[in-house]
Amino acid sequence: MEKIYRMSDNEKELLHIIGKFPEISMKELLTHTKYKWVSTVVKKLERLKEQAILSGPLYEINFDKLCRNPLHKLVCILELNQSYETVISYLKLIEPLIWIFPVLSPHKKVLQAGFLSSDDTETRALLQLLKENDIITDYIVRVSRSKRIVENPNLFGNPTPSLDNLLNPCELPDMSLGCHGTEWNECDIRILPYLPRGAKLIEILREEKKLYRSWTYEQVRYSCEKISENGLIKKKYVFLPFPCGQCANFHLFLKTEDPPVTQRILHNFAQGERLYKEYSLYDDWGTLVCFSHPLFLTDVMHGLDQIDEIKEKELYQLRSNSGKYWYGRPPQLEYYDFENQTLEYPYSLYKENIREKIEITQF
Repeated sequence: MEKIYRMSDNEKELLHIIGKFPEISMKELLTHTKYKWVSTVVKKLERLKEQAILSGPLYEINFDKLCRNPLHKLVCILELNQSYETVISYLKLIEPLIWIFPVLSPHKKVLQAGFLSSDDTETRALLQLLKENDIITDYIVRVSRSKRIVENPNLFGNPTPSLDNLLNPCELPDMSLGCHGTEWNECDIRILPYLPRGAKLIEILREEKKLYRSWTYEQVRYSCEKISENGLIKKKYVFLPFPCGQCANFHLFLKTEDPPVTQRILHNFAQGERLYKEYSLYDDWGTLVCFSHPLFLTDVMHGLDQIDEIKEKELYQLRSNSGKYWYGRPPQLEYYDFENQTLEYPYSLYKENIREKIEITQF
């Protein structure tokens, strides 16, 4: 097994600070560390990125503030007998698809896929069409009902913490969804997909020019400021407890009979320990996405079995933290209606494209 990368205490403190204060300048960041030079801080951060521990700056889109009509995030679990390549080629025909990755399963092939959805019924109908034509064998669709809470690890914490405290009383964070409250213009919406990956203004201008959209530097700069100030994006740095390739990455779904109990379990799960987690509510399920020490994963289900309040649970481990079957793309915003401030996807077009591909493949 590859040796675990050992971070110094100074590196750990550096990550804690930039994770807590993502807007901080390098000069100010220096004053919170024991380093003597800004150049040293910059080199340390680059080194941590090279080790696949640190990512950022990243900009998370708050889709609740994007449009007036409901726009949901969906997580779909897909079972299949066809090859990954075949199934992914069909999923890519659905434009609001935003990510795919394969998960470990001893008996069948399983993919998880994330979609944006302006019509959950129509999204389910597309998956049903794939099932009826044996592209997939079964599917589960879960709809996001809350804000996502992201917590970087405490790098001085326990990498294999106990789960005995899941029901302890705690102060729960606000997980309520936001709402549309700002009029977005075309420049705002066109540059938005570039921001999550941290594209620089000059890079955005260059890419937009290739699409025959000639914004000025000032237009793009103003839109970036407007988007940030009105909460459509949020700047953040995320870091993992260990280099990505040395972490176990898993998705955990759990259900109780009482939503506040579910939220308490999500909040208390490895709270303050050496584990990266993000959690939210999908329908009546709580979901956790975690990067942990591999040994922690081996006891997770046993620990959850001890909690009588948890009535159902599902764990999906990623097959690997990289690979050819991973897929991600920026959100598709071409159908944004600027006059009505709505975003509705053409599901009938996706249905037609899927049927056409099925017919071509059959003959």
